[in-house]
Amino acid sequence: MADLKAVLAWSALAAGAAVAAERVAARLWSDPKGSALDWELVRRTAYSRAGADEADLIDEVGDGYEPLVRELVPLLADACGTGAQSATFGRVRVVGRRGFIDQNLAMMQRVIGPLEELSGALRPNPLLRVPTSLYLGTLLGYMGRRVLGQYDPILTFGDAPEPGLPAPALLIVEPNVREFQRRSELPLDSLRRWIMLHELTHAWQFELHPWLAPQLTGLVRELARLPKGPGPKGVEELLQAARQLRPQLAAIGRVQAVMAVLEGHANFIMREVGHRHLADFDTLDAAFHRRQEQPNPLERLLLLASGVALKLQQYQQGERFLRRLQDGGGQAALDRVWTGADSLPTWGEVRRPERWLERMGYSQGAPAWPSPHPA
Repeated sequence: MADLKAVLAWSALAAGAAVAAERVAARLWSDPKGSALDWELVRRTAYSRAGADEADLIDEVGDGYEPLVRELVPLLADACGTGAQSATFGRVRVVGRRGFIDQNLAMMQRVIGPLEELSGALRPNPLLRVPTSLYLGTLLGYMGRRVLGQYDPILTFGDAPEPGLPAPALLIVEPNVREFQRRSELPLDSLRRWIMLHELTHAWQFELHPWLAPQLTGLVRELARLPKGPGPKGVEELLQAARQLRPQLAAIGRVQAVMAVLEGHANFIMREVGHRHLADFDTLDAAFHRRQEQPNPLERLLLLASGVALKLQQYQQGERFLRRLQDGGGQAALDRVWTGADSLPTWGEVRRPERWLERMGYSQGAPAWPSPHPA
């Protein structure tokens, strides 16, 4: 990973890009339907920052992860309360760093294109298009070097379903897995199981609860419906703008809550299954804690600038929320979260789980709602 000097270099490049962007301003303003991002520039920047693709590792792995899926899915389903169901979920795709970048670029384009059409606030600003693209490419390249696994549920935000979309997939970035294994001196098979537990939990969330993806996409679409028209000129206009923004502010809290629950639940299940079934659980858990808590200066800057550091805190709150539900209502309370949109917590309830337990009718640990899964 580059040292702090890279931060100064990229800052200078971004500043220069803002000046260069002025030269193409006239052309961009004449194309109001153009994207707010230069996607090819994002891709080239991400490739350069991600380093060697190491695609040879993908061929070496082959279908080596598929036996792990067959091994772990029953253990994970049991921990999620679905042990009596012959649940099948999770499709693995092993990729290099560029494969990870390409998958995420496709995901971003599926999201940003329709949202640009929904909101005038996302129309391109010529002075920001190039530096924004450079920043996004830098961040994506950094993630391409660091992310070990990712579940892509293939969310879409258009008004109509897109034809020819790929199936949801669990991505394993094999070069990063091998690099982390070498640095941490962990057993490779154990490390792969640990990563798979987290990402397979996301597959369980989306593939066994078909209401979840539309709920999440609906919240994001709501965020994009920003007030349009000229800016406020007086007190009345300012108050009117504030009233129009109120639904978006509420949606922000709901999105925060959903993401905290999704990632917190994945961590929760990963540790539950790992503690029960992995002999080297403590070693793996300690290695991942060290990895999260010791970023170098460039990583720390990117985490802060992108909001990832805040997201990590939210995920920790999500895990605490679920553990409190387990203490207050047992498996039935954990199951209740996944019964529908009305059972998802608000952001306030994530921070104070007793509010969710009270809203759902749990008293002194006794569930007021039967578990949706047969014993």
